[in-house]
Amino acid sequence: MDAAELVAMIDDLRRVGGDHSTCEVKKAQGGLPTTLWESISALANAQGGWVILGVDEKNDFNIVGVNDAATTEANLGGVCSEMEPPIRAEVVTVGIDGKNVVTCYIPPMPRDQRPCFKKNLGPYAGSRIRVGDGDRKLTDYEVSVLLSNRNEPRYDVSPVPEASIDDLDRDLLQAYLRRVRDTKSSIFRRVEDERALKMLNVLTEHDDKVVPTLAGLLAFGEYPQTFEPQLDVTFVAYPTTDPGILGKVGERFTENRAIDGPIPEMVSECIHTLKRNMKRRSIVSGIFRSDEWEYPEEVIREALVNALVHRDYSEHARGMQVQVEMYPDRLVIRNPGGLYGPVEVGSLGTSTISSSRNKALLKILEDTPYGDGHMVCENRGSGITRIRIALTEAGMEPPLFKDEIASFTAEFPNHTLLDEEALAWLQGLDGNPLTRSQMTALVMMRNGSVMTNSSYRTATGIQDSRAASRELKELVDREILIQQGTRGAASYHLPESLPTLEIVELPISPEESERPTVPLSEMQEKVLRALGGKDASRAEIEEITQFTHGQVINALQTLRDLGLVEMVGKPRSRTAKWRKRDNSTVS
Repeated sequence: MDAAELVAMIDDLRRVGGDHSTCEVKKAQGGLPTTLWESISALANAQGGWVILGVDEKNDFNIVGVNDAATTEANLGGVCSEMEPPIRAEVVTVGIDGKNVVTCYIPPMPRDQRPCFKKNLGPYAGSRIRVGDGDRKLTDYEVSVLLSNRNEPRYDVSPVPEASIDDLDRDLLQAYLRRVRDTKSSIFRRVEDERALKMLNVLTEHDDKVVPTLAGLLAFGEYPQTFEPQLDVTFVAYPTTDPGILGKVGERFTENRAIDGPIPEMVSECIHTLKRNMKRRSIVSGIFRSDEWEYPEEVIREALVNALVHRDYSEHARGMQVQVEMYPDRLVIRNPGGLYGPVEVGSLGTSTISSSRNKALLKILEDTPYGDGHMVCENRGSGITRIRIALTEAGMEPPLFKDEIASFTAEFPNHTLLDEEALAWLQGLDGNPLTRSQMTALVMMRNGSVMTNSSYRTATGIQDSRAASRELKELVDREILIQQGTRGAASYHLPESLPTLEIVELPISPEESERPTVPLSEMQEKVLRALGGKDASRAEIEEITQFTHGQVINALQTLRDLGLVEMVGKPRSRTAKWRKRDNSTVS
């Protein structure tokens, strides 16, 4: 790092008002802080980042310099070498205005070498993770997950001693064996059933008897929860966008249940339950319009299978379930255990790299009938890709993935990205056809996103970076996009001269105009007055009224149901605002 880069980084910290997830600043005039190892461990266990010594965070990030740069460099290098695995950091002293600032870049530790911890404390006491601008001690479970990633987990082939082959569904086993014998090596046609099932990791020997493996029980068990009660799926449908906010009649949730059985049955039953709580929406595709579920069934199935197949089945995690949470504005699917292997969140669905902590279970489910003629896992390693493509085809926003070591979360926004307003805007660009992926990216950029080749592939499900480059270049050539930078550093923006849609007020229906006047609560009246004659965000309303987040959400939802206010923009968007309808008055 040179002086100009350091000054720019410090200016950025001043704007932010503090350290952030990839930078830790210390004054360090009296020597290295004793807790500096925590930040080094935390950065190495996340995405890496910078340690800056000689800058006073508490005094507007003034550059104060260190007293002895050479000694500080040596001591900092010593701390890095005391970590396990040792950190090969680049330590450089930068001179600014006659003062020495010591900079150190901490590279991210490869996933299969984490956690990075202070050697003399051990992994459970000496591991940290970066959260915002602070460092948090990893929990024992998080450390166990990371340590297990260093080796090939075998939890799915562990025996279930209390179970026997009689606890497996014979019809499912026979259908599975027929499929294997038709499509796999001829050896399975030459051996008896029990031998074949042992070779396929459905059965195993334990204490001189044959018992199911955990994978075999989960795939074919008549009721696996007899032996592992928590290895199921929980489903909760919430009436509001916040689980802490009650519904209109005081309900905490509209449905709450546990879904048991083998994996194929849990997937099928969970989809059925989701449909019971879903509405249907109109999807526009070309000149055709069709009614579809709020979430495409293919997306739900792939997400559920991924959660059940790739979850952590270690002893530490067998008390945790796969959780499905349905809100009015999103669907959340969460499973124990973060990503396994070299896979990164940003590359999910755009890279051919795949990795599974439960290889035997995945292999079994590739040949396990789902019930509709398809297999539970049809295309190994392509589930996330299919999710992205299916959402793009349905004109919906891409999913949001979050890896938190102890858990992995997939979130699916519940609103159509390519609605009629967006389609009208797209048609007004230059009149020429657009691919579905170009349409998706353009509308996301209209909503505030900046595209790179990587984010374009993440948003659309396109795996080939060359295909993404071609589509982006076409939009640049048509003057729909502006390119900044070249090659790997290229980013794409909408020009200011592009047409923008005005907000179209929908006519009030006779039913709405005849709606009887409902007396408002004092809170609702104050929220309505806060809007006045201007648009305001939820945060602005909170600041004006001094009400809590939940109070404002409840009031706005009620006022919208009464036809007194409307949202301008996309739900859950940072730019979304609220507006008083013309016919609304406060009595």
